Amino acid sequence: MTDTRARLVDVTRDLVHAATYADVSVGDVCAAAGVNKGSLYHFFPSKQALGMAVLERNWELVRGLLDEAFDAEAPPLDRLDRFLAAYRAMMRAMRERFGAVPGCPLGNLASEVSAQDPQMRARLAEILAAWTERVALVVRDAQARGDVDPTLDPTAAARGVVACVQGLTVLAKADDDPAVLDTLPLLARRLLPAPPA
Repeated sequence: MTDTRARLVDVTRDLVHAATYADVSVGDVCAAAGVNKGSLYHFFPSKQALGMAVLERNWELVRGLLDEAFDAEAPPLDRLDRFLAAYRAMMRAMRERFGAVPGCPLGNLASEVSAQDPQMRARLAEILAAWTERVALVVRDAQARGDVDPTLDPTAAARGVVACVQGLTVLAKADDDPAVLDTLPLLARRLLPAPPA
């Protein structure tokens, strides 16, 4: 049973990445997963419940990149560079899998469903705040080491970094070119200047 639930989430996630959340119907998911609607509704009482599960799966994947990069023993800005490299690698892998750059798994949902689904919007806001706070912790560590201007507000700076990731991902999606993301490390460092001399 757990395997069926996981398969439904993974299939839905793939379908949404290849199209949009709105374009994917319950029938599409059932056909792709090889299950009937009764099986789907056993695990998910609505398309929204399935969408929430996809959102949580997407966050799990991005959080895994954050954990792997930020929990490493390395200087703070190097940890940020590790995350940005892992994110760029994820976009390249997704392009290989889907045949086009699908965009950020979280950013896509945020831009698509926020105006229509208050519950998903609220959860997306929590997730993006958690992502921002993870980056803010790195900024604080870098400030404590003397690597980043101590007058910067860590949360505002982190929000700028996350916004840069999201914005460049939109451009990479529009250009269908993951190489657009190669400027991320340089742009992130510009948002986190060294202390003034």
